[in-house]
Amino acid sequence: MKTPSLPDLRAFVMVSKLESFAAAAQALHLSQPALSRRVAGLEEVLGVRLLDRTTRSVALTSAGRRFLADIGQVLGDLDRSIMGLHDVARLEAGDVTIGCIFSVVHHFLLEVIGTFREQHPRVMVRLVEESGDEVLASVKSGQADFAISYTGMHDPDVEFTALLKEPFVLACRPEHPLAGRRTVRWEDLGDHPYALVSHESRIRFLIDQALERVGRLPRPVCEVRHVSTLIGMVETGLAVAVVPQLTLPNAPAPVVGVRLEQPVITRTVGMLRRRGRSLSPAAEALAGILLGAIRARNKALGRTRARRS
Repeated sequence: MKTPSLPDLRAFVMVSKLESFAAAAQALHLSQPALSRRVAGLEEVLGVRLLDRTTRSVALTSAGRRFLADIGQVLGDLDRSIMGLHDVARLEAGDVTIGCIFSVVHHFLLEVIGTFREQHPRVMVRLVEESGDEVLASVKSGQADFAISYTGMHDPDVEFTALLKEPFVLACRPEHPLAGRRTVRWEDLGDHPYALVSHESRIRFLIDQALERVGRLPRPVCEVRHVSTLIGMVETGLAVAVVPQLTLPNAPAPVVGVRLEQPVITRTVGMLRRRGRSLSPAAEALAGILLGAIRARNKALGRTRARRS
């Protein structure tokens, strides 16, 4: 069965609404013979007369009235859907979902979201703040448009774009004996109570992997599941802690970070997206702002290191 064309359906609706071929032809920017051919073609495809025509009037048949009631609603829904897509494409509507590890949210993502909201106030932003593995899962499942994490670099279903290399540091209070140093060796931790995340954390895996060739190290006095708990222990003076640099609270929190060396341990934080999948206009715009902010941050850090050296 041949399917009616959309222009033929719109022609029929316009003639029915205006009750005039001449007026409908003008509204649709068609010649009157062309409009008549469209309506006649529609009636031929459907096998039923929709309009009764005389030299002075146009009237719907009973079949035409039933069909107009049905098709009018369908075309209205279609037009609203098209307008909605145009709004999404122009970033005047829609939403975007970002997966993000906890440490990145407060250090630069909130500022990025603020910039995006200033430019596109009608687009809603959702955050999925979870651990690295859960953030990776949110991208692979399609829950998040893209994500910021340190996991997924070698996952075949994910495109990983490196953004920054983050060192691990010793977190301690400003008055701690190690706080004034530029760097601290791992072996120095034996003189002070220190804490680590447990083996359930991927952060601990990175630490253990890097320290395999170091030999026996001082045993931590405490292991916890979450880095936020480690920071809390440092703030109260219970212990110093080994954490990624971005997990340190912003000033004026009573915690400072001293870079660890021998060995230096880092993790690469990057942008994750599903391989072979395009981003929505909103996600593309937000990702662009994020990449620009990271590039500016890395450039500023490079200038700072150059001055120190």
